[in-house]
Amino acid sequence: MSSIYIMIAFAALLTALVCYAFINQQLAKKRKQRLRLMHALNQRLDLFKHIAGGMPAGYLPPELNAFTHQILINTLEQLAKLAPKKNHSAEATEYQQRFEASKEVSERARLNATQAAQVQPLLQELSRYISTQAESGRLAKPQASRLLGLCRKLLLQSTIEGYVQQAKQAQTDNKLRLAIHHYSTARKLLLKEAGQQDVSKQVAQLSAVITKLEHEHAAQNQSTADDTDDAEANKKWNEFEDNGDDWKKKQIYD
Repeated sequence: MSSIYIMIAFAALLTALVCYAFINQQLAKKRKQRLRLMHALNQRLDLFKHIAGGMPAGYLPPELNAFTHQILINTLEQLAKLAPKKNHSAEATEYQQRFEASKEVSERARLNATQAAQVQPLLQELSRYISTQAESGRLAKPQASRLLGLCRKLLLQSTIEGYVQQAKQAQTDNKLRLAIHHYSTARKLLLKEAGQQDVSKQVAQLSAVITKLEHEHAAQNQSTADDTDDAEANKKWNEFEDNGDDWKKKQIYD
């Protein structure tokens, strides 16, 4: 009889150990999943903080601005549930306030050459994130298509604005040929986009500026050539006078 009790106790102990191991395994699995999720959320948070912080105020169009802030706020809210002791809830409130304030900016920011170079990698990162979300089915394809179109347009504009700023600096330095080169590069980029969007107005404006600079450069070259001709003529006249003086001296001595 005692052996039966021993067997029952042993079976119960074995069952308990199996249950404990199973529960412990499940808890460890959940801990890993939680850590993996927190790591992914923190990476996303760092990325979008970098994007939001690097964009000049009023630069992003409303839909892209709303998307960027919504990702930030949602990520912080998820982190607040996973790590309630940290300050994620307060951060989410702060970014909500920033988003509301950003909607009040009515005039789109214009970039200088430095800003144009800074926003380009941020727009590329944002485009990659949107594409990844669309491919995984987490973002509706029509919305992703609109957002990617906006990113593409901003990338083009920032590149062109960079060339225009360089051209203006070249004009200030009186380097007209260099200015023409930068304006021409900007125009070529616009013409490549002619099939995607209406760029006729910008192309016409750049063409007018290029034509004006080409006329100025031609006039500058002509003026330089005239100055060279005048200098050469003066040189020859001076040589003639010197030769004349020598001839007069020779006549006197003869």
